[in-house]
Order: sequence, then C-alpha cells, then structure tokens
Amino acid sequence: MSIAPGTKLGQYEVQEFIGQGAMGLVYRAFHVQLERAGAVKVLQALSPDPDTSARFRHEARAIAQMRHQNIVNVYDFGEFEGTPYMIVEYVPGGSLADRLDKGPVSRASALKYLRGIATGLDYAHGMGIIHRDVKPANVLLEKDDTPVLADFGLAKLLQGSSLKSMTGVTTGTPAYMAPEQVMGRQVGPAADRYSLATIAYEMLAGVIPFDGEALMELLYAQVHRDPLPPSVRDASLGPDVDAVIMRGLAKDPAARWESCTLFVDALAAALESPAATPALVAGKAAVLRTDALPAT
Repeated sequence: MSIAPGTKLGQYEVQEFIGQGAMGLVYRAFHVQLERAGAVKVLQALSPDPDTSARFRHEARAIAQMRHQNIVNVYDFGEFEGTPYMIVEYVPGGSLADRLDKGPVSRASALKYLRGIATGLDYAHGMGIIHRDVKPANVLLEKDDTPVLADFGLAKLLQGSSLKSMTGVTTGTPAYMAPEQVMGRQVGPAADRYSLATIAYEMLAGVIPFDGEALMELLYAQVHRDPLPPSVRDASLGPDVDAVIMRGLAKDPAARWESCTLFVDALAAALESPAATPALVAGKAAVLRTDALPAT
C-alpha cells in the first residue's frame, strides 16, 4: 500500500517516499507544530488481523520505552486503512550499508561503528528486547557518523511467517542470521551478538562469512559450516583477531561472547596486537542480498 504526500498520520504529514525498508515502504513525514521530521515505516509484510495488530502495538510500546543514543527513537504508531505503521526518528546520514558500499573504512572507524552498535544492543538486551535483524542496512548514521540501530524488534512481528516469506521482505537477512534463528528456534541476545560478529567480519575481511553462496547453501552453512578465518581473507589480520571473531560466530549460542561490548573490547585489543598489521579495512565486496538470489 502506498501513501500519498499530504496524508496525515496522527500529527505527522507524509511528505515523500524515501525508500524500501525491511518491512515495507518508508516515507519522510513532518510534524508541523514541533517542526520535527520523522520516518514513517508502513509494515506491509503484516496482515491486518486483530492478533497481528495487537502484537504490533505491544512491540512498538516496548521499543518506545528505550532511550539510547544508538537506538532510533519511536515517535508514534497506529494503523492506516488497516495497515500498521510506525513513525520513528529521521536519521539523515544514510545507513552503514550505504557507507560500506562506497569502499574501505579504517579500522578505527570500523571499531567506532561496532562499539556504538554494541552499546545499543547491550542496553536493549538489558531491557529484555532482542533486535533479531542486525545488519548494516538497519544501522543508520548520524551526521557525525554515530551509528543508530533502526527497525529494533520489528522482525519479531514476522514470527508467524515462513523463512521464505521472511527472506522476501528482509533484504540480506540470511547472511546475518544466527544458526538458531535459521532453524526457527527461540532466539536471545546471543543471536544479535552473532549478527554483530558477522558485521565485524564483513568490515574487516571485506566480505560476509559465507560469501557467494546461493540462498539454501547459505542457510545450510550458517547451521553446519564454519567460515574461513578472517585472516585468510586479509593477511594483515592476525590469529588474535581470528579467535575473537570466530568465537562471536560460534554455532552454540552459549559459546559466544557474554555481551556485545566484551566482543568489541576484545576485538579492539586483538587489532592492536603485533600480529595484526596496520591496514585499511577491506572494501565491501559482494555482500549477499536476497533479491539477487535465485528464487527457491
């Protein structure tokens, strides 16, 4: 469902379409009285039945309770002609995915991004909220490059959907999903930590852990195979970096780092070890996106 410019959603007026988001269409909107811009996410992936709408309201309230500089603020939520929508803070700097598409970032910048994401995730986990869809496209950047997590918790709203339907609405998700999530099991904070380790691998090695796999092979690999150590992709990375990231990508959730911040702290120390030689982080190579995969 598209929304025409000028449509009022609560106190916000839709101004223009700005892109396709994880769960549907995204529009820029404006609150005239507050002179504040917002981003409207129309969750087209959800059916407008009463149970789904109630689940959406419950999840939106939980997300709206969070106040953290690395988590996008929720301004409002409701329904438009039976379709759920959420109005969130408008972050002007594009996404981390956009930034990585432009080429290499320094290791210092990579650590800045990872640390911001980590503190936001740890804060949310402390409140009992799991993201479930951590990936570069869901990390927005402020003008000063501060990372801000978006679409927080919205993947839970698709918990009744099949994996095939999920991959159809969440671009790139399989490449960042923890093994337990691929298998349809209940996920906890460790699943978000796995996704964060995947982003770290991608920024340091230049590719996702299972690069070049078709969809079904990728899903199989997430559950059954270990990726190549990052130093195989980039020889300037040492065994200490390998050890930190491979622990983050452990198949067993209990074997991963106890928090996202501990993971980033360990990674920062490993990158400063003599075995890791100074170098630019590899440019983003062929990051897998589901819309480029063959139909299954």
